[in-house]
Amino acid sequence: MAKQKCTFPGRNCPSCPYHETVGVTRYCSGFPKKRKARRFRKSDPKYKPPKWCPRRISPPVCRVYGFKDQESELSAWLLNQDMTSGKGIGQKVSPTVLAYHYKLRLELPLAMTAKQFYEAMQFEADTCVADEVRNQVEYGEVIEIDDGLKPYYFYFTSFRVIPLPYFDRSRVQPTESAPSAEGGERE
Repeated sequence: MAKQKCTFPGRNCPSCPYHETVGVTRYCSGFPKKRKARRFRKSDPKYKPPKWCPRRISPPVCRVYGFKDQESELSAWLLNQDMTSGKGIGQKVSPTVLAYHYKLRLELPLAMTAKQFYEAMQFEADTCVADEVRNQVEYGEVIEIDDGLKPYYFYFTSFRVIPLPYFDRSRVQPTESAPSAEGGERE
């Protein structure tokens, strides 16, 4: 199988809502309300977020979104059946993922960037990281690698991960249903 190139562009400071420019001096106002804005030094990168960026999560968080029920799993399988058939061989095929079919299932302590995770899952099938993830994740689930700046999503198949161009995390079902939604207990 030929290696597929995949890029993981990060966010840049000028597009951040907390980036402020006064004359030629740049400031970051993304800190909690009690702290004043921090001035960028000359040694800080011009476009990439510096290591002290308040939005950055270090190490990145890995979240796994599983199916909310059996019906959701079946409908996702039916939507993506043509992806597993012979039609998609040699082509870039992106699975159809509907976020409302998923719920947050677990968080893994995986200290890797999205690019490192993708390369470990694609090309190094016998690494301990790949084995750890493969043992806890099932076919069709969505894996999120979030560094605080931009989350990256992957669709898990039995042998590899496929980068997802879009996954609306706000449409994911809550993990615990509220007692008022269930009707509560009667005495």
